[in-house]
Amino acid sequence: MSSIESKRVQYRKYLERAGVIDALSKALIKLYEEQNKPDDAIRFVRKFMCESCPDDTQFDAMKADLEEANKTISKLEQDLERLKDQIKKSPEEIAELLEEGFKKLVEDEEHTGSLLRKYLTREILDEYLKLTTPPPVEASLLDCIQSGLTFHNSSCGVYAADLESYEMFNKLFDPVIRDYHGQLESDKEQLQPEAEFGNPDEVENMDPEKKYILSTRIRVARNIEGFPFFMKLREKQFLEIEEKVKAATDAFDGELAGAYHSLKDISPETQEEMVKRHILFRRGDEYLQAAGCYRFWPVGRGIFYNPAETFLIWVNEEDHLRIISMAKCGDLGDVYNRLIKGLTDLEKTINFMRHPLYGNVTVCPTNLGTTMRVSVHIRLPLLSRDQDRLNSMAAELHLQIRGTGGEHTAIEDGIMDVSNRRRLGVTEFELIKTLQEGILTLIKAEQELEAKE
Repeated sequence: MSSIESKRVQYRKYLERAGVIDALSKALIKLYEEQNKPDDAIRFVRKFMCESCPDDTQFDAMKADLEEANKTISKLEQDLERLKDQIKKSPEEIAELLEEGFKKLVEDEEHTGSLLRKYLTREILDEYLKLTTPPPVEASLLDCIQSGLTFHNSSCGVYAADLESYEMFNKLFDPVIRDYHGQLESDKEQLQPEAEFGNPDEVENMDPEKKYILSTRIRVARNIEGFPFFMKLREKQFLEIEEKVKAATDAFDGELAGAYHSLKDISPETQEEMVKRHILFRRGDEYLQAAGCYRFWPVGRGIFYNPAETFLIWVNEEDHLRIISMAKCGDLGDVYNRLIKGLTDLEKTINFMRHPLYGNVTVCPTNLGTTMRVSVHIRLPLLSRDQDRLNSMAAELHLQIRGTGGEHTAIEDGIMDVSNRRRLGVTEFELIKTLQEGILTLIKAEQELEAKE
């Protein structure tokens, strides 16, 4: 039995156990016995199955009430954030919260794997207890580790509140960065080399026959000089960042030309549909929530995209900008070239942060360096049967394997998400070429298995 047939059988059994098939059968029999057949058969079935359910008019009214309630909730959340913004914790309050959070962190024997837990020592805490970054931001250590103190199961647990956080709290950030990016033994003065995008013409279409690759996507993050990160951004600064992106994208031409859409102007239904198409972000990540990522939501958030939906910019999602180039094929060269064009055009009017040691700066230290994530949605049904071999090959090729739906999901029908493991310590072009060679190696292994069968 094929995997699809097996799923159908399992699904039918599930429907039978849940009583769905029995309920539908009774409704259809009732419809069959009806002498005067209704014009709207679906409405008849729905009413039969749920006599207490609202009719269409009632449903529309309830839907309108819900939308109005959501608007009110959003406004109240923004008002609450404005009030919170006016309250400034004293150094003593910050120190007390840090002490309390640190005590809970080190006493939690169940969750011991976070990089925050590994590198936040008593000595470091004492040194940074009352320090802040320079005015006007004045970010504290608490601003940077609030999420990790809340969620001990976080793999990292640290976010920078501004560019200066990387220097002010360097004894914590530096080992976290080196550990995560495999640079603990490096003695280089510059962990991230200067930007080098190389010649995109040397990057090829990895699957010209479209047999294996479903889509290719490259994402980079950028943050604008002169602004802090989300937990210290004021409401007007969210809007200022949005305006800068609007102005820059207005000058786009050719295949990059498109339109900017503020999140507040996109209906909830359209947002949900865009999320399902993987072109829009949403809030809801509990780790980012604890860090303060969704303050003043949806103020200053939005998306730019071209009509073909092959070039996108997310504004104030996590970093100031997430720049994305993608295509529903394996033409990595085309996707890479479009990304370079977009970045080049943005840099004509926007100055982005860069750290002399770590390269391009991001809120989360796990994304520093190139900030680049290249992901390929690929179908390798034979190779995916041998998970040990697949994972071993991925490690050798500096690749990361995720499930069909992304992180923490299973591989279904051989479809997986393959991306680069490294972000810091290599140039952009080296990263792209490594990814290309890795994907081609995986495809070759699949073809060898096909030949054997």
